[in-house]
Amino acid sequence: MKRFKPAKSLPAGFTPPMLAACQQLLQQEGVQARLQWNEQEVFASFDGWWLCSGFIPQTRLREGRCQLLQYAARLRIFGQFGQTLPANWLFAMNYGEAKAVALLKLIRVLHMLNHLGRNGRHLPLRIDVDPRICHAYSDRIVDFTARLLDTLEFPASQAPMLLFLDQHTAELGLGLVRRYRQHGHRLGLGDFGAGSQDLLRLWRLEPDMLALAPSFMGRAIMYPKVRDQLLALMPQLAEQGFALAVEDIVCDNMLELALKMGADYCSGPLLSERLRRERAERALDGYDITC
Repeated sequence: MKRFKPAKSLPAGFTPPMLAACQQLLQQEGVQARLQWNEQEVFASFDGWWLCSGFIPQTRLREGRCQLLQYAARLRIFGQFGQTLPANWLFAMNYGEAKAVALLKLIRVLHMLNHLGRNGRHLPLRIDVDPRICHAYSDRIVDFTARLLDTLEFPASQAPMLLFLDQHTAELGLGLVRRYRQHGHRLGLGDFGAGSQDLLRLWRLEPDMLALAPSFMGRAIMYPKVRDQLLALMPQLAEQGFALAVEDIVCDNMLELALKMGADYCSGPLLSERLRRERAERALDGYDITC
């Protein structure tokens, strides 16, 4: 596949010591994968699939303009013929524990390396932790994540974790919250509103932030009663100190609702395009485009 044809020189923003340190860390952890790179990113092959990282900008609207606050990492999987696959594809392969944990470690290395190389160090990177699709092995890499961040000299406070939990992984979630907090991470609860016990989990976990379930947001756009419920609940949660993220925003109506709820982080195709357009305008005007 052309995208994964290795380049001789590292892409801009990446350094040989950074790559060498991560490769050595993977070897020490028994992960049999070799980091490779093209002109834009670092990638790796795992079990015949190509793995790389995508990043979704999370923004805040201020005076009608986008302010970039952080990125959210996304796993990208490609087959040998270029076909794209959903992020949970590899975890549907019924890997044993050792291989599943090795895969999780490799993905975390790819996300951190590509964030530092492509986005720089000045913005946080949110990492989504989903024990539902990771065979509950997410707790096996908490300490590995700490070692990785130490290797890359990236503070844990700049790497918030977003947890996706249900009734089967609720207890694991409590353990993950405790362990990640011990290392200095901020914690969030993802897919809020999709489960019947999300408010209970919110009180038990006491996260710093929560990300509204896209399906909940979609229903709010279609049904006035759901919209009224959101507009009543979310400002109350914001007053209690929970930061709110609204994702997958695709239209102005969704953005308007997110702003009415007091969303701290807004993301999705609409915001990504607006941010790209504003950056282009600033570049044409000769302004500094960094946020």
